[in-house]
Amino acid sequence: MATRRRPHGPRSRRAGPHRNRSWTGPLAALTLLTLVGAGLTSCSGAADDFVERDGRQFTVDGKPFRFVGFNLYDAAASDRYSCRPASRIPPEDLEDHFRWLHDHAGVTVVRFWAYQTYTDGGRDFSAVDRVVDAARATGIRLIPVLEDGPGDCSTGEPGVSLAEADGGTWFSQGYRKPYGSARISYRDYVRAITEHYSDEPVVMAWMLVNEAETPARDDQGRSVLVSFAGDVAGLVHSVDPNHLVTLGTQGNGAPGGSGADFLAVYNQTDLDFVEVHDWARYGSDTEAMPGAEADGSLPAVGSQTCRSTTAPIACSFAIAAQIQKPLVVGEVGISASDAAGRGRRAELVRAKAQAAFDAGASGYLVWHYGTGQTDGYDVVRSDDDLLFDVTRRLGSQVSGTS
Repeated sequence: MATRRRPHGPRSRRAGPHRNRSWTGPLAALTLLTLVGAGLTSCSGAADDFVERDGRQFTVDGKPFRFVGFNLYDAAASDRYSCRPASRIPPEDLEDHFRWLHDHAGVTVVRFWAYQTYTDGGRDFSAVDRVVDAARATGIRLIPVLEDGPGDCSTGEPGVSLAEADGGTWFSQGYRKPYGSARISYRDYVRAITEHYSDEPVVMAWMLVNEAETPARDDQGRSVLVSFAGDVAGLVHSVDPNHLVTLGTQGNGAPGGSGADFLAVYNQTDLDFVEVHDWARYGSDTEAMPGAEADGSLPAVGSQTCRSTTAPIACSFAIAAQIQKPLVVGEVGISASDAAGRGRRAELVRAKAQAAFDAGASGYLVWHYGTGQTDGYDVVRSDDDLLFDVTRRLGSQVSGTS
């Protein structure tokens, strides 16, 4: 593995200034963008400094860090394990895809699965090492996700969510023991992988769960995600003081992690930033900011809408501002089946990303970069998808290199 450097100082939790750069213009204008690398050359070097937090923004070496990127959940696929073998990228081609994403699609962060299934229960990190090496070589940072809320690609029965696992007690008790075919408990695995990569600055942050959600409450009436997140995030910081940590939630009406629950979960010291997903299941494909006021402004945190535990995504943005933490849109997914659909998707995502950054987002990640269509949500390089033009333009703008 490549040489690593420790950060210049401890992770900052100070309130800091908020920087916001907006961009406008019709989608058609994006196709006229000259595809040269000059706009992103300042990001092309190796990531030698850790990402830190200063109030509502991320920083690198004391400078604001905002980003655009993609999900590539099966990036750590190998001959031993792949969540979806038919569409996995061969390990030897991973660096090429990362380089293309960085140079032509404006990507500076990739989010991917680093579950026990990809590492043989923490005994073999070679597949994750390959992702780290590809990212380091191309100037991309990583958000590894450590377990799957919906129950896919992991050690439990496929399709059985963590909310259902262990009779609905996984988030309160089950995470402390091996689940399904797991060799070790989730908690022990988190300790192992975060300690293993504690000195690796290519890792931007740890995400504990993809779409953590559950209706279960504790004996105080709180979502059980509050104590779960506090316990595991505290564990991570005890073995890895270099990296930021977040829980990983949809935050747009999903149970246990929206509205009042979202506030209770993320208003904890060891959670460094908040995460939301923008999907039509709990929101809307066509609304740029579901739940916003008629004039586009965010609703009040104390409003009835935002106190509800099924609050829309706009409330999550308002809560992030109140608790002074960065917000990352970890997934935005819109289906497209043909060229016309892809053009529509590109314009909808452009509008959503614009609204998110205007509302204070620090990062925006599209679902999902693929090498071929699997379910309509893949954004495929060979399709000349206009969405790559959108992310490239946006990435240049928010990074200040345009």
